[in-house]
Amino acid sequence: MLAIYSSFLASHDLQLLVLASLISLLASYTTFSLMTRLYAPNSRYPWVVATAIVTGCGAWATHAIALLAFRPGLPVAYDVTLTLAAGMIAVLGSGVGFLVARSTERMALGGAIVGFAIGAMHYVAMAGVQLPAQRSWDANTIATSLLVGASFGAAALSRAQLMPNLRGRLISALLLTTGIGATYFVGMAALTLSPDPSIIVGPNTFGLIWFAIALTSVVLMIVGLGVVGTLVDQHIGEIEATKRELEAALRLADAANKSKTTFLATMSHELRTPLNAIIGFSEVMKDGIFGRLSERYRDYATNVFNSGTHLLGLINEILDLSKLEAGRLELHEENINLAATVEECMKLVETQAQQSKIRLSVSLDSDSIWICADDRRLRQILINILSNAVKFTPEGGQVRVSSFRKDGGLAIEVSDTGIGMAPEYIPKAFMTFSQADSVISRKHEGTGLGLPLAKQLVELHGGTLAIESEVNVGTTVTIVLPPARIIAKQARLATIRAVSV
Repeated sequence: MLAIYSSFLASHDLQLLVLASLISLLASYTTFSLMTRLYAPNSRYPWVVATAIVTGCGAWATHAIALLAFRPGLPVAYDVTLTLAAGMIAVLGSGVGFLVARSTERMALGGAIVGFAIGAMHYVAMAGVQLPAQRSWDANTIATSLLVGASFGAAALSRAQLMPNLRGRLISALLLTTGIGATYFVGMAALTLSPDPSIIVGPNTFGLIWFAIALTSVVLMIVGLGVVGTLVDQHIGEIEATKRELEAALRLADAANKSKTTFLATMSHELRTPLNAIIGFSEVMKDGIFGRLSERYRDYATNVFNSGTHLLGLINEILDLSKLEAGRLELHEENINLAATVEECMKLVETQAQQSKIRLSVSLDSDSIWICADDRRLRQILINILSNAVKFTPEGGQVRVSSFRKDGGLAIEVSDTGIGMAPEYIPKAFMTFSQADSVISRKHEGTGLGLPLAKQLVELHGGTLAIESEVNVGTTVTIVLPPARIIAKQARLATIRAVSV
């Protein structure tokens, strides 16, 4: 063994061997830096390609520098085809190895494939070395070199997967570099050269200078890929860190939102009990059930009753929104007459409309007059929309309710000739505790709960709610219920007979 080692050093330039080792170490470390991306949740095949190119070209460059260090005492040239083929074998074989190694259970197998590919590259490249000499190879030594390369490759990839930090990458790079060097060392020990002047070097070769230029280009490419890969990896690491921070913030926000929903639901229940008492007693006082009050105190009682009723309505809306956000609001569906529901809702806003001299009108599709819905929630939807329409319509305007078939479903449309709003404010109208325009909010009282609540209740029915509006022209709110909500004529007649009985 010592004789083989002494012979190896005697036939090689030691400085070039050191350079080959450094190039191999650089390429190997770059390989394992890129390799960490192969096992990320969102890894892509370009990382496999980049890793295979760095590994294969690094091994080829190491081997090429070692060949430049080789001093056989004979003129040497290099076959272009076989030299290039050796590099392709190293790249493709490494690519296959890293594809296999993307599965943790096959890490060692993938590393062995990489090591075997480097060994195959060595012998193809050696076949491309042209010199006037007869060659003979020892089969057992060749098998040993391939086994050594595969073993170190398996160890390097396994260690990189177990320790994907800086220390792990350095250890893995040393293992792979050792494997590449040992493959070359043992492989060269398998070769015996016998000078033969009769052997003529073929024309398809290039000399030492061109070989050195090609080698320099490959080394520069490895360094470039290493720098680019490091920068890209750093950028992706920053993106992933930001993503993790955003996900953590989203979880905190979701938890805070759930806490808020629970708090609102609890407080709404707690507030409704004393409010019901305030409303009940103030109603008794304003109506003079137990004796008439003076005009002043009756007005006070009326103000208390109206304020309490308004506050109770607000609390009920908050409670409904809380239930909707928590997914705890259930529909109590029944077959209802849409015309009767619309008529009752119109009566509730009629006094407000008359005070502003606003004309109310209704035009319903007779074929869709019966629907399956939660009557209380449908009234809540329509009253919220109608109240807004009347509130934002100037004196002498018009509010109209109509229905018609749309895409097989039922569309209920509430249109007004009010102040309208610009298109960019429409999304804001669906935000809770918000109004479309701050100027409007100062002129018209409102909590900003009506439309968001109506939209969510419509969606709970499987429908959609949309707004079309134009400043100083008016607003149209369209509710579209799915076809399944429309009751067929036979079921409608049965419902009518059941009600009459």
